[in-house]
Amino acid sequence: MSRFAFLFLFLLAGSAAHAQQYPDRPIRFIVPFPAGDGIDFQTRLIGQHLTERWGQQILVENRPGAGTLIGTELATKAPHDGYTVLVVTTSFTINPSLHPKVPYDPLKDFTPLIQTTAIPLVVIGSTKFEANNFRDVMAMARQKPNNLTMGNSGMGTAAHIGMAMLDSMAGIQFLHVPYKGIPAATIDLLSGQLQMLVTSPAQVMGQIREGKVKALAVTGTSRMTQLPNVATVQEAGVAGYSAYAWIGQVVPAQTPKDIVAKLNREIASILNLPDIRTRLMNDGSEVVANTPEQFGAHIRSELVKWEKVIRTAGIKPN
Repeated sequence: MSRFAFLFLFLLAGSAAHAQQYPDRPIRFIVPFPAGDGIDFQTRLIGQHLTERWGQQILVENRPGAGTLIGTELATKAPHDGYTVLVVTTSFTINPSLHPKVPYDPLKDFTPLIQTTAIPLVVIGSTKFEANNFRDVMAMARQKPNNLTMGNSGMGTAAHIGMAMLDSMAGIQFLHVPYKGIPAATIDLLSGQLQMLVTSPAQVMGQIREGKVKALAVTGTSRMTQLPNVATVQEAGVAGYSAYAWIGQVVPAQTPKDIVAKLNREIASILNLPDIRTRLMNDGSEVVANTPEQFGAHIRSELVKWEKVIRTAGIKPN
């Protein structure tokens, strides 16, 4: 056996042994969002099951701020040993086109791990708002461009950019109102100060069921099981339109492939547990649980998609 062949087999054996021993200490999940929101809840749910399976603590570290940039930059400085996982959302692929000096490269600084869920958004209206469906909303928007208020959870979020894409595709113009989170926007919506709000279903399902707000449309390609009587934006007349928020996980670049594979296998297995699928579905999420390669392709596709939307709409950060 040649010296190089021996060295290759030695390294291969060492890598396999490393994966078998992994994890031998707590794993840190960086969540660039506040504790208590839906992304935090999902991460802790997965973490609880990982702890039960591996006997190692999952440390959820909430690092919100600057549109997820604070937590994401922190993850770029972490060792690539499999003991740091970054939870990412649609903003991970929006920020590079929105911020000229974003402190990370989504393709070079990270290795895709798994996309956990996809989340169609819901457009809700104040009970004081005249329109009762989205076809009427668009007719009003054409008559009163840049007049109908559409709230979102912040500049550069999937809700904000997804509605900007709708403006472009439908030839209309909403007056987009970014808030620092959904609670503040919901208060204005309930009072009638804000006409419409776009957000994830989990944030407002209670108000919809109680009749405190009107569900006007969903942004996915099909109607939601939880809101069967609410039409999609496509059904309202915008052919080809869809906008999803999504949640996934990445690790620092150069994390060993066998550790990436092991993490992916375990997390996908957890997401496919019947009770987990049901809990996530009840919140309006669709379980994806794909491979690292599939998630990588999705990230690349999203980068291209959102760059075009942001450039076409001329969106600039505040």
